[in-house]
Amino acid sequence: MLRSRVQTLAFVIVSGLIVACSDSQVQTDKATSEANDKTIVVPEFSIAVKLSETAQKRLQGIHESVLVIAYFDGDPLPGKGKDNAPMRGVFLGSDEKLVDSNNVATFGGTKISQSSWNDLSDKDYYVTINVVSARKSSKDNLLDCDVPIDRISTFAGKSTQVFCGLIGERDSLSK
Repeated sequence: MLRSRVQTLAFVIVSGLIVACSDSQVQTDKATSEANDKTIVVPEFSIAVKLSETAQKRLQGIHESVLVIAYFDGDPLPGKGKDNAPMRGVFLGSDEKLVDSNNVATFGGTKISQSSWNDLSDKDYYVTINVVSARKSSKDNLLDCDVPIDRISTFAGKSTQVFCGLIGERDSLSK
């Protein structure tokens, strides 16, 4: 009986070591794969944030910044897509920038995975822009902004204006 328990315990220990080594190898393989994945540079573009007077005063009053987030995705080649809801079938990545003193965020040097880009059915992938308060002085987003969504060719080399007001401000204006 003791021998049976020792054998069981030995089996559990050896199994645990095999799983641990296997997990370690998977992590190493993933890191190596990511390190070896070539990247593609996203064409430079900028987002000019136009704040309502009320939003401008509120953000300045609490020393809050504005953050612009760009998401890159596209439609997949047959058999290459994944369920990335709410994104399209091939998620390429994202980047975020704080606006400068002129309320402009410039996306330059942003990179996306070439292997994911290779899975796109149309290389003119989509860009979705979200503008939010940076949550430096307030834990909640304070802004309600337009959400431009278009192909990278529409954004590339240009400045796109995005209007923002405080959350609820547009509702009070329409009454």
